[in-house]
Amino acid sequence: MATDESTAKAATSTTSASWLESSPTLFVQSEGQSCEKFLANFFRNVRHFVLRGTGGCGNMKPEYYFGLENLKLALGGDLDVPESAPLDDTRRAKFEGFCLFGGTRMIGKADPSQIYLGITEVFPALSARCPDARILGVVAKAGHLRTTPHGTIVSHSEADPYVTIIHPVQHSVLLLQPTVDKLANWDSEYQRCIDICEAPAKNNWPGLLIAYNGGGVTAREISAWAQLGRKDPFYRVLLVKDSGGTAGEFACDQNFLDEHPHVHVCENTVESMRAKLLELGAIVTPQASVPNSAE
Repeated sequence: MATDESTAKAATSTTSASWLESSPTLFVQSEGQSCEKFLANFFRNVRHFVLRGTGGCGNMKPEYYFGLENLKLALGGDLDVPESAPLDDTRRAKFEGFCLFGGTRMIGKADPSQIYLGITEVFPALSARCPDARILGVVAKAGHLRTTPHGTIVSHSEADPYVTIIHPVQHSVLLLQPTVDKLANWDSEYQRCIDICEAPAKNNWPGLLIAYNGGGVTAREISAWAQLGRKDPFYRVLLVKDSGGTAGEFACDQNFLDEHPHVHVCENTVESMRAKLLELGAIVTPQASVPNSAE
């Protein structure tokens, strides 16, 4: 018969294994290096679709926060679908595939339990709602790293009420740095994501950049994808109208849209987002999903 002490040890071991297995793997890449272990994520038995998410973070105005919840619901599927509904009911459609995002979270300096909302809160939420998705963070080391009880800080400014940490909810993280002593800029995130997308694009996987709000960095990424999309159908873009920031501006620029027919626009509602995501293949019903070969 097991003693109370051995039972307690077994329970502790199980709990430890659980949190350990659910913690993200972290890889650090310096300039000129490759990171095959992070890229190995793309060999997992997950549907061949790459979703890149970008947009506003610290400078996003609160009046645009509601659209972040809309995106979660649009990508995560309807949780209230009745059991009797057929498998091809579009209410069941949710994201399946590989999601590349900024990999960070903003927490308060005065109160670390306070989360400042931004685009990087959308995709980690999918890990619970979309078990057939792989959530992959690409983080720029924009500040000297600090390890804290509240997470690893990758950037902070005296002017901001928050610090930026590596998001605790994701499957794997690639931390970018020029060298150990030098800091990266925020553009390196989207530039590295474009590099990562080269192989899926060459293998004829579908891809999609979804942009919500954002500033100058987001504008440069939208422009880069728009240019690439002129020659390669992988680089499609979905802009959320009325999301503020540069994504909202591009969504209202008819000349830009006419010049780039692979750039799509949706309204800032769950219904409009889901309609476009279905059309572009980012969300699929269980019946429509075809598993890939195992590793």
